[in-house]
Amino acid sequence: MKIAIPTDSKGGLLDTVFNHFGMAPTYTVIEIIENKIGNIEIIDNTSDHFGGSESPVDLLIKKNVGIVICSNLGPRAMEVLTCKGFDLFFTKREKVQEVVEKFIKGELERFSSEKISCSSPK
Repeated sequence: MKIAIPTDSKGGLLDTVFNHFGMAPTYTVIEIIENKIGNIEIIDNTSDHFGGSESPVDLLIKKNVGIVICSNLGPRAMEVLTCKGFDLFFTKREKVQEVVEKFIKGELERFSSEKISCSSPK
């Protein structure tokens, strides 16, 4: 499984979780294999927020990410991610490695999606 975490600057396990999903400079994509950290890839956020033509969600879909862990997620981003099948987890602004370790141990809470309607017009 692959998880993505919006990160402050250079990305990677030693970077910090960025405060805003869509405006993160980078996304750290981590493959979890048998409850261990596998491959790590850092994606520059070249989305429409930074002059690109794709959304941040599109960037993650291309990398086969299924889980997003972040500290802040707006209602529109939550709706799009949920409707595209992503699992969403909440974390504080911590080092990425600490967050991944908590995820592997099952210590992170899911974002609530009670108000999401995937059948609503876009």
